[in-house]
Amino acid sequence: MLSLLTTTAGVGLALPWLAAAVVHTPTPPMGWNSYNYYNCYPNETIIKDNARGLVELGLSAVGYDVVTPDCGWPSKNRTADGQITWNPELFPSGFPALGEYLHGLGLKFGLYSGAGVWECTPDNGDATVGHEVEDAHTFAAWGGDALKYDNCWANIDTMIRFVDYNPSEKDPSVRFAAMSDALDSVNRSIVFSICQWGVGQDLGVWALKYGDTWRISNDIQDNWKSIWRIVNQAVPYVKHTGIGKYIDMDMLTVGLGALSYEEERFHFGMWAISKSPLVIGAPANASITSEESLAILSNKDVVALNQDLLGEQAQLIRRYTEEEYDIFAGNLSESRKVIGVANWSNSSKSVNIDLQLVGVQKSGNIRDVWAAKDLGQYEGAVKVDLKGHEAKLLILPVSAQLIYDVEPLYYPAATGILQGDAMSASCGGGCLPKGSKVTNMTVGSSVTFSNVSGGVLGGMKLIGIDYINYDVALASAWTNGTNTRNFTLSVNGGEPRRWSFPISGGDWYETGRLDVLLEGFHVGSVNELRVEAPGLDPGADLVGLAVYT
Repeated sequence: MLSLLTTTAGVGLALPWLAAAVVHTPTPPMGWNSYNYYNCYPNETIIKDNARGLVELGLSAVGYDVVTPDCGWPSKNRTADGQITWNPELFPSGFPALGEYLHGLGLKFGLYSGAGVWECTPDNGDATVGHEVEDAHTFAAWGGDALKYDNCWANIDTMIRFVDYNPSEKDPSVRFAAMSDALDSVNRSIVFSICQWGVGQDLGVWALKYGDTWRISNDIQDNWKSIWRIVNQAVPYVKHTGIGKYIDMDMLTVGLGALSYEEERFHFGMWAISKSPLVIGAPANASITSEESLAILSNKDVVALNQDLLGEQAQLIRRYTEEEYDIFAGNLSESRKVIGVANWSNSSKSVNIDLQLVGVQKSGNIRDVWAAKDLGQYEGAVKVDLKGHEAKLLILPVSAQLIYDVEPLYYPAATGILQGDAMSASCGGGCLPKGSKVTNMTVGSSVTFSNVSGGVLGGMKLIGIDYINYDVALASAWTNGTNTRNFTLSVNGGEPRRWSFPISGGDWYETGRLDVLLEGFHVGSVNELRVEAPGLDPGADLVGLAVYT
């Protein structure tokens, strides 16, 4: 069922899924962070210069107001009474004075620490684990407005491995919950951004209890493949996000020079409609960061999508893997929708978007956000032309809303004919139906469904594929990790078609669904549908198929 959600936002709102929560940031935070350009080597001059740049370039007026010195700011050792402190050689004026300077510019003071023994820095400056209460009060006394809380040196018992994707702790939330509680105890509202990288299980379940934003992935890299990796990892969190609780897809690489103009717009647009914090990583300096990049960052219409008061993350509603484009959609305030059409291909293409995909039967004037022009009224479908690596953003004022109540016919994977290494397995009560799935879908393995209905018309059908994929790219993020698994599907012996399946949820018991269109169905319950694992890598775990006849 599709329905239009309407709500309002405001400080102090209680979230429906977390009654005790307080909203510190009704919309995703925006700001500037030193890490992407200056690494773990910030200093007072760098921070002040970029803060002034935000104001002088008009970026602060657009909403970029949180300035954060990232790793490398503290003294290697705490004071004699155990207080965290700044490195006086790097920050001679000190942090209370830096906070006053930023506030004097109309900006906010963002701080950085970590839930480990040391910071992520070559000199291993002290982090906060074990000192949560005193550090929270120190940060508040310094006038801190936000805290990015990292995950380096997380093995606090052994103090080995700077980055550990398989830590010894049983519950990753404990260290972050301690800091959340400490921040709640101070007499200052501080936005808490969890930077745990998506290690472990159930991130979407526990992080929203403690953080205002939470990082879902390993660090972004300044390349195109990193955008694909992170977008695929963001997909399942739509079920956990909302006003005051936002996924963090990491800092922006717009302006760092590796992406093309269209790729920078793609990157910025997808972060915006996903309701990720918009944190500039390039220098706020027109002599270093290009005019084109600064214009992308300053686009008020795209920023407005990110800052929309409904706070709804856009959802992947259709993937065309072989054609290399995706369609995302999300509700906006004032009875509007945003559609993101993401062309992953190097080539240009024209695509027709069925408006019913986003629950719209007839739309009023459609707005092309990047082009800043109206396209006119559409009924049934809208055609868009896409350049290579372009993400088109469209706003639709919804004049008619379709409600879908059609129940599909469901075919559990475990009832199919299994071949190769495929095997039936339990996946707990959250994996419906009957808690079963087909796993071990190695190359050459398949599940074949017989007597599948093609309805009274046959032809093309909408198929909902329930699957489980938690093959998160952590260490592999630095090489070829994509956060995807592949399947091919074929109908009645026809040519197999491939789909790439993004991360599906928090663990091997939480399912995801990808809707695809398949041709070649005959009338009646006489069809054979085959799911196979292609290529060199195994496919996802298959839970079942929903066939809309």
